[in-house]
Amino acid sequence: MDYITLTLSFNVSEDYARKLIATARLFRLVALKVFNTFLSEGKPPLSQFSMYKRYRKVGYEILPNRRYVDGAIDLVYGVIESVNELNRLYKELKIDEKVKLEDVKFNNWLLFQCEGESKHMNINIKIREDLSFRILTFDFEGNKSYVIVRPTIPKRWKKILQNLWFYMQPYYARVVLKQFGNRKVMFTHGEIQVAVDYDFYLEVMRKYNQPKGKNVAGIDVNLDRINLAIVNKGGELRDYKTFWFREVKARNVPRRRIWSIIGERVHEMLEYAYHHGVNRIYLEDLSILGKLKLLWIKNGRRFNENYNYAVQTFRSKVIEMIRMKAPLYGIKTSYVNPANTSKIGEKLMRKLGVDRHTASAYVIALKGSKLLNVT
Repeated sequence: MDYITLTLSFNVSEDYARKLIATARLFRLVALKVFNTFLSEGKPPLSQFSMYKRYRKVGYEILPNRRYVDGAIDLVYGVIESVNELNRLYKELKIDEKVKLEDVKFNNWLLFQCEGESKHMNINIKIREDLSFRILTFDFEGNKSYVIVRPTIPKRWKKILQNLWFYMQPYYARVVLKQFGNRKVMFTHGEIQVAVDYDFYLEVMRKYNQPKGKNVAGIDVNLDRINLAIVNKGGELRDYKTFWFREVKARNVPRRRIWSIIGERVHEMLEYAYHHGVNRIYLEDLSILGKLKLLWIKNGRRFNENYNYAVQTFRSKVIEMIRMKAPLYGIKTSYVNPANTSKIGEKLMRKLGVDRHTASAYVIALKGSKLLNVT
């Protein structure tokens, strides 16, 4: 099941800050205790449900709330699954390396999370009618209390949150403390992250139900742009456009601002595609792209200090954003194998009279339409 995560910033001080910090520290202790207990037992990986049954008692000794304990177990289970998946990928790619669970280090994060249940929304981190959140907290003696947090609500998320409350939809929520300290009074700056079911997101936010035409498009994603190439049934290049986000390369731009700008460009691109008769967009296959990136890094292909982030994360995140938002415009998405796309594009760019990124987008569209005899 897919989810959309809404990130809502907040600031609190004094007693509220102390209570949130205490809850996050207890949650961290639960996660570490569960993880270390799992390692000490030396047993094979368990299912998520089996993890709950085995380690709830361990966590409950520290944090007396089943929902938060399950949230900590979810976090540990995700770490175990990530390590196992990475090792499977190494084996598939014949990389002579293995990641050991014993070598996993938990950074100094402070957060707590839990899942909503059936018709009860999320009892521990509960959205209210005015879009504030009532958050269950615990002190180090196990005493519980509630704090009310009023996060900043971005305009684009307000409608979803209102419907979330009105229809009492279940959701997964996480409170992340980004900064905290004591400047005359205790304070903390953080985020409430709300994971909303993707189908519910589409139902609330969809702009168009059906595409306007029968064209297809290919997308080429780079570090400062999205290149769109629109192709008709016969494989002819009908239109193309570049959607820039040069701010990504600027220094000292907050990461949240960067992704906000990229999100705006993605919506502009999808609106443009819709009004130019696109009914399907072809994207580079994320799973194959991920394997290629891993091989590039293992082979020492690093051109600057930010290359790992750029190659491993950035393009995949933008492609995933396009995949998740395209249905809002009635546009379907499919994946193609990215192998040799750039090389073929370089051969076609002069013939087409376009830059190499637009040519790559054109090749992706042809691959998706099976009008190019390549794999």
